[in-house]
Amino acid sequence: MRLQTCRRHPNAGPFMNTCSGCAQELYDIEQRNRAIAAASKALATIGAPADAQILDATWVRGALVVATRQPSSIAAEFAVDTFRLPTPDETDPDQTDPYKPGQWILIDQYGDHTEDAVPSMVGEATAYVRSLRPLRALAA
Repeated sequence: MRLQTCRRHPNAGPFMNTCSGCAQELYDIEQRNRAIAAASKALATIGAPADAQILDATWVRGALVVATRQPSSIAAEFAVDTFRLPTPDETDPDQTDPYKPGQWILIDQYGDHTEDAVPSMVGEATAYVRSLRPLRALAA
Protein backbone atom coordinates (compact mmCIF):
# COMPACT_ATOMS: atom_id res chain seq x y z
CA MET A 1 0.00 0.00 0.00
CA ARG A 2 1.43 3.33 -1.06
CA LEU A 3 0.58 6.51 0.84
CA GLN A 4 0.66 9.81 -0.96
CA THR A 5 0.44 13.47 -0.06
CA CYS A 6 -2.06 15.84 -1.65
CA ARG A 7 -0.37 18.59 -3.66
CA ARG A 8 -3.35 20.91 -3.20
CA HIS A 9 -3.62 20.31 0.56
CA PRO A 10 -0.12 19.67 1.90
CA ASN A 11 -1.38 19.97 5.48
CA ALA A 12 -3.74 17.05 4.91
CA GLY A 13 -0.90 14.62 5.50
CA PRO A 14 -0.62 11.18 3.98
CA PHE A 15 -3.77 9.52 2.74
CA MET A 16 -4.64 6.35 0.91
CA ASN A 17 -7.20 7.04 -1.81
CA THR A 18 -8.91 10.31 -0.93
CA CYS A 19 -7.63 13.56 0.48
CA SER A 20 -9.99 14.92 3.15
CA GLY A 21 -9.34 18.47 1.94
CA CYS A 22 -10.33 17.58 -1.64
CA ALA A 23 -13.39 15.69 -0.39
CA GLN A 24 -14.45 18.75 1.66
CA GLU A 25 -13.98 21.06 -1.34
CA LEU A 26 -16.11 18.80 -3.54
CA TYR A 27 -18.80 18.64 -0.83
CA ASP A 28 -18.79 22.45 -0.48
CA ILE A 29 -19.08 22.89 -4.26
CA GLU A 30 -21.98 20.42 -4.41
CA GLN A 31 -23.82 22.17 -1.56
CA ARG A 32 -23.31 25.58 -3.20
CA ASN A 33 -24.63 24.27 -6.54
CA ARG A 34 -27.67 22.78 -4.79
CA ALA A 35 -28.29 26.06 -2.94
CA ILE A 36 -28.07 28.09 -6.17
CA ALA A 37 -30.48 25.74 -7.96
CA ALA A 38 -32.90 25.99 -5.03
CA ALA A 39 -32.44 29.78 -4.94
CA SER A 40 -33.53 30.07 -8.58
CA LYS A 41 -36.75 28.21 -7.79
CA ALA A 42 -37.34 30.18 -4.59
CA LEU A 43 -36.87 33.53 -6.34
CA ALA A 44 -39.38 32.49 -9.00
CA THR A 45 -42.02 32.00 -6.29
CA ILE A 46 -41.78 35.64 -5.22
CA GLY A 47 -41.68 36.98 -8.76
CA ALA A 48 -38.10 38.23 -8.77
CA PRO A 49 -37.22 40.15 -11.94
CA ALA A 50 -35.78 38.18 -14.85
CA ASP A 51 -32.52 40.12 -14.58
CA ALA A 52 -31.95 39.11 -10.94
CA GLN A 53 -28.41 37.79 -10.42
CA ILE A 54 -27.75 35.42 -7.52
CA LEU A 55 -24.74 36.69 -5.61
CA ASP A 56 -24.81 34.07 -2.86
CA ALA A 57 -27.04 31.26 -1.63
CA THR A 58 -26.50 29.54 1.69
CA TRP A 59 -28.31 26.93 3.79
CA VAL A 60 -28.79 28.01 7.41
CA ARG A 61 -30.58 25.58 9.76
CA GLY A 62 -32.91 24.30 7.03
CA ALA A 63 -33.61 27.75 5.58
CA LEU A 64 -32.21 29.22 2.37
CA VAL A 65 -30.64 32.70 2.50
CA VAL A 66 -30.30 34.22 -0.98
CA ALA A 67 -28.46 37.44 -1.86
CA THR A 68 -29.31 38.95 -5.23
CA ARG A 69 -28.65 41.96 -7.41
CA GLN A 70 -31.74 43.16 -9.22
CA PRO A 71 -30.73 46.05 -11.52
CA SER A 72 -34.29 46.76 -12.70
CA SER A 73 -35.78 46.90 -9.19
CA ILE A 74 -36.94 50.32 -8.06
CA ALA A 75 -37.24 49.38 -4.37
CA ALA A 76 -33.68 48.11 -3.85
CA GLU A 77 -31.00 46.96 -6.25
CA PHE A 78 -29.50 44.51 -3.73
CA ALA A 79 -31.71 42.14 -1.76
CA VAL A 80 -31.39 39.29 0.69
CA ASP A 81 -34.38 36.96 0.90
CA THR A 82 -34.83 34.07 3.30
CA PHE A 83 -36.99 31.07 2.41
CA ARG A 84 -38.06 27.83 4.01
CA LEU A 85 -39.94 24.76 2.87
CA PRO A 86 -43.37 24.07 4.37
CA THR A 87 -43.75 21.73 7.32
CA PRO A 88 -45.85 18.56 6.95
CA ASP A 89 -48.70 20.27 8.83
CA GLU A 90 -48.70 23.14 6.33
CA THR A 91 -49.02 20.74 3.36
CA ASP A 92 -51.92 18.79 4.88
CA PRO A 93 -54.66 18.72 2.19
CA ASP A 94 -57.34 18.97 4.89
CA GLN A 95 -56.22 22.52 5.68
CA THR A 96 -57.85 25.55 4.14
CA ASP A 97 -55.33 26.65 1.47
CA PRO A 98 -52.42 24.28 2.14
CA TYR A 99 -48.95 24.82 0.70
CA LYS A 100 -47.70 22.45 -1.97
CA PRO A 101 -44.84 20.15 -0.91
CA GLY A 102 -41.56 21.71 -2.03
CA GLN A 103 -43.09 25.19 -2.36
CA TRP A 104 -40.69 27.85 -1.04
CA ILE A 105 -42.10 30.21 1.60
CA LEU A 106 -40.60 33.68 2.01
CA ILE A 107 -39.94 34.36 5.70
CA ASP A 108 -37.66 37.42 5.70
CA GLN A 109 -36.44 40.16 3.34
CA TYR A 110 -33.84 42.92 3.34
CA GLY A 111 -32.96 45.42 0.66
CA ASP A 112 -30.51 48.25 -0.02
CA HIS A 113 -29.16 50.29 -2.89
CA THR A 114 -25.46 49.61 -2.24
CA GLU A 115 -23.49 46.41 -2.67
CA ASP A 116 -21.53 47.19 0.51
CA ALA A 117 -24.69 46.47 2.54
CA VAL A 118 -25.02 42.87 1.28
CA PRO A 119 -22.72 41.23 3.89
CA SER A 120 -24.57 42.92 6.76
CA MET A 121 -27.96 41.99 5.28
CA VAL A 122 -26.80 38.35 4.96
CA GLY A 123 -25.61 38.54 8.57
CA GLU A 124 -28.98 39.88 9.74
CA ALA A 125 -30.84 37.18 7.78
CA THR A 126 -28.59 34.46 9.22
CA ALA A 127 -29.09 35.80 12.76
CA TYR A 128 -32.85 35.87 12.21
CA VAL A 129 -32.94 32.24 11.06
CA ARG A 130 -30.81 31.16 14.01
CA SER A 131 -33.18 32.94 16.40
CA LEU A 132 -36.13 30.85 15.17
CA ARG A 133 -37.10 27.57 16.73
CA PRO A 134 -35.64 24.69 14.71
CA LEU A 135 -37.29 24.27 11.34
CA ARG A 136 -38.80 20.85 10.72
CA ALA A 137 -38.86 21.14 6.95
CA LEU A 138 -35.25 20.66 5.97
CA ALA A 139 -34.06 21.33 2.44
CA ALA A 140 -33.42 18.24 0.39
